[in-house]
Amino acid sequence: MKKILSLILGLVIVVVLFVGCTSTNEQIQKESTPLNIKVATPAGTPTISMIKMFKENPSIDNNVSISYESVKSTDILSSKILSNEADIFIVPTNLAANLYNKNSGYKIAASTVWGTFYLVGNQDVSNWGDLKGKEIDMIGRGLTPDAIFRYLLIQNNIDPDKDVKLNYFGGASELATNFISGKSNFSLMPEPMLTKALIKRNDSKILIDLQKEWKTNTKLNSSYPQASLIVSEKLINNHPEFVKSFLDEYEKSIDWVNQNPSEAGKYCEELDMGLSKNIVEKSIQRCNIDYVSSKNAKEAIEKYLSILFEYDSKLVGGKLVDEDFYFTK
Repeated sequence: MKKILSLILGLVIVVVLFVGCTSTNEQIQKESTPLNIKVATPAGTPTISMIKMFKENPSIDNNVSISYESVKSTDILSSKILSNEADIFIVPTNLAANLYNKNSGYKIAASTVWGTFYLVGNQDVSNWGDLKGKEIDMIGRGLTPDAIFRYLLIQNNIDPDKDVKLNYFGGASELATNFISGKSNFSLMPEPMLTKALIKRNDSKILIDLQKEWKTNTKLNSSYPQASLIVSEKLINNHPEFVKSFLDEYEKSIDWVNQNPSEAGKYCEELDMGLSKNIVEKSIQRCNIDYVSSKNAKEAIEKYLSILFEYDSKLVGGKLVDEDFYFTK
């Protein structure tokens, strides 16, 4: 009997040791396997927010290599997400919600661009009522710029379909060109294109800061989270420590951009981002780049998405997001 018990005990010890060794070996193998991470951002302010990392490619982990890409088209960006071509993206926040509702496999980790739109013109405007009867050029028919501006018009007792005439352009470059040429008196323009327009048309000025108006009308302490960083659930589950380190590095990068606008402009010019050093340097203050974790940005995100949902539910994927949308480190 004692021999049988001894034999059973021996077998148990062997199994435990085997399982322990296997788990350890798997962990060692997992940690030693080279990790290739791809990061993609839209051109413009989102890329500026990460320009230090684009240029310097800091070492976050000895066993990790990271490649960065600035994407000019939102459609191409969406395609890359749906095909899982990158592990980390910066995207319009409503696109993050839309893709999450389509089970894309990404979670939101932080909001980092807090609105870049301003009404610019060559005539004095002291309040919203002064816009009645005016023609205003803008971009994004049926998209977030349209939704945001219409929301603010309505909040200030202006019917966007009757009291003003909204003219839509295909992109920020076309919008700016039209304004600079003098064909438009009022234009709702995003940074950094706004800075270029102000330099080239010196009879114009900023009339309304949509970010400040958003704060006032929503009674929140923050602007709208225009763009956010999302991370693949696979990367979160398999390499949580790397994700935390990457987010820390990105937060430092944003702080650096805000403190060193001239250097950030130089980096953008050197990397041929389509923006001159001078334009980037002058625009950064109005780009409203700020790292806010998804936990701390949640209230602002939910308010923003709910307003977009009321405008057109398709902008957020047909429904509001649930708690699993948010990743907290």
